Amino acid sequence: MGKKMVVSALIFILLIVGSVDMILRTGYNTNLKEFFGINGSLTEEEREWLQSYGEIIYGSDQYAPPLRFQDPKTGQYKGIIVDYINALSIELGKEIQVQPLVWEEALASLAKGETQIADMYPSEERAEHFLFSKPIYNQRGIILIPVDNDQIKHYDHLKNKTVAAQKGDYVNGFLESRVEQVTFRHVPNYKEGIRLLKSGEVDAVVGDEPVISFMLDQMGISDEYKIAENPLYEIESVLAVPQSEKKLLSILNKGIASLNQKETMTDIQRKWFGISAPFIKERVSERTVISVGGILSIFAMAMLLIYAWNNQLKKEVEKRTEELFVSRNDLETTFNGLTHLMVVVDKDCGILNVNKAFCELIQHTSDEIIGKNCKDYPGLLHTSCNECLMKKTLIKEKDFRKEMEYDNRIYEKTTFPLKDKERKTERVLIMIKDMTDLRIGEQQLLHANKMAAIGQLAAGVAHEIRNPLGLIRSYCYLLKENISMQDSLNQKAIDVIESSVKKSSNVIDNLLNFSRLTEDKKEKVHLHEVIANVMNLESKEMKNKNIRKEVICKVDSQCYINQEAMKHILINLISNAIDAMPEGGRLTIGCEKQQDRLLLSCSDTGIGIEAENQEKIFNPFFTTKAMGKGTGLGLYIVYNEVKKLAGKIQVESIPGEGTTFRISLPLEGGEDGNESA
Repeated sequence: MGKKMVVSALIFILLIVGSVDMILRTGYNTNLKEFFGINGSLTEEEREWLQSYGEIIYGSDQYAPPLRFQDPKTGQYKGIIVDYINALSIELGKEIQVQPLVWEEALASLAKGETQIADMYPSEERAEHFLFSKPIYNQRGIILIPVDNDQIKHYDHLKNKTVAAQKGDYVNGFLESRVEQVTFRHVPNYKEGIRLLKSGEVDAVVGDEPVISFMLDQMGISDEYKIAENPLYEIESVLAVPQSEKKLLSILNKGIASLNQKETMTDIQRKWFGISAPFIKERVSERTVISVGGILSIFAMAMLLIYAWNNQLKKEVEKRTEELFVSRNDLETTFNGLTHLMVVVDKDCGILNVNKAFCELIQHTSDEIIGKNCKDYPGLLHTSCNECLMKKTLIKEKDFRKEMEYDNRIYEKTTFPLKDKERKTERVLIMIKDMTDLRIGEQQLLHANKMAAIGQLAAGVAHEIRNPLGLIRSYCYLLKENISMQDSLNQKAIDVIESSVKKSSNVIDNLLNFSRLTEDKKEKVHLHEVIANVMNLESKEMKNKNIRKEVICKVDSQCYINQEAMKHILINLISNAIDAMPEGGRLTIGCEKQQDRLLLSCSDTGIGIEAENQEKIFNPFFTTKAMGKGTGLGLYIVYNEVKKLAGKIQVESIPGEGTTFRISLPLEGGEDGNESA
């Protein structure tokens, strides 16, 4: 409790300090550090940098009294801002030269770096060229009109009017962005603008109030003109420096803060006669700051006591709520952490809750799913009412399990009754487990066992057959030596025997090559021999179906490949091609080498594949064959074998014309003779 009170007290103190600082910033252009003179002095490094810096020149409008103007009698450049610049020069210990210019030239000189300082209003357009200091004074922009003009009261009334303004002045951009069809007469100074107003050439003069008011008094015509009721703006003026002078700006800001602490601008203002809008926002007294801080402190302490009292009352509730929250959070984490799809439904099959895995499969958020009905997800949740596991679970109040297919994958759906406090089953938990990989593994294991059995059988059969073949070959040789070969019948019989023995021996060799179990490794093989062996195994079925075969192998040398993987790929592709040509056709196997890749193609002139099925053919258990004619794993095995070899496979098919599979495999070891040692 004590620790929380201390932390709370510190927070309230920080809030008080922040509030006072905000009041000072927004109301008086200062902050607590500057108000009490903290960290306002220049560092030794900054003083050295400033002394090593070249000339610092302040350049601004040569005729904008009483802010800044060149005395026509003495030629001296003086004014409120000039006095402020001189005070800033003394404060920084660095001479700042002043240079009177036409306002437009003053802006151009500052942008070029010919001068280093000018005072101006900040704007987005000017910020592209200059950096701005802390505010040094504020003033209003006004509209000067004849005393008998009652039409112009606001800048909106300047539409279709002609106004006089200094070129490059802030007021130009201000009016252009707010008033349509206003015409500007740009003048070198406000005195010329008042002359145009007096002669009737313009409807109004717009610009800085202190300068225009000073001009009217100086010209002795204050009674003939008035300032419109609504000012154009009241804005703070700053010192601007070129974009490259960040270091100089930092030093100027410290000098400005120090002058604010000394109330220098107030003293300068007293030197000059008054204007309707003060240059600086009145500096708040220390007594006022302390009083505001004291009131806020009392309020904060009262709030702190109320907080402590409420905190004590809430403790017991929070303790028990936390236990409930932890328990619920653990359950929710477990629920969402399961990889199985989990769904909770009510007795009307409305979805009450789903886990993260279900949302990811459906690609909807839980908020989008909860509240819907099972019927909104046919195949996955919804089935016919007679087969609905959820209804059975609600009625019989026990678990049920069933396998199903969804989106070419196999799932096992299990339902569990969820009982309420009265032991009634009002909800059902549905758990859906993806069994696809398990079933594929089972099929692959069955296939591997089958291949192992074929290999053992082939080895035994080959041994048993090769012995009598050897005898036949030997006795055939004896017959050739001991009978007359002049007899054509004898010659034909011997030729048939030798041809049959050779053919039988080749069949045994192909069977052994196909069924031999080898490690999953790459080796140097003649690719055309691998293709020929596989084609020979399928030759009988191709002959029965009147399928013509063609092998176009442009790879003559040995290739460093995984022979067993290549057999699996070719067998499944050729088998699918044969099934696609029940009425006969042409099967073409092509292979070639391009740089370090092996390109393999298998084309048929069969029934083709529909466009909507071409993206699905590599999915496990997807097949368009009749029941019992295929498992849907052939092309899935091809796809996986190609991916294991870091290859790519593409399919091109036109229904009724045929299909072509194109495979690209990397040749890591190169062809024979190029393999690295």
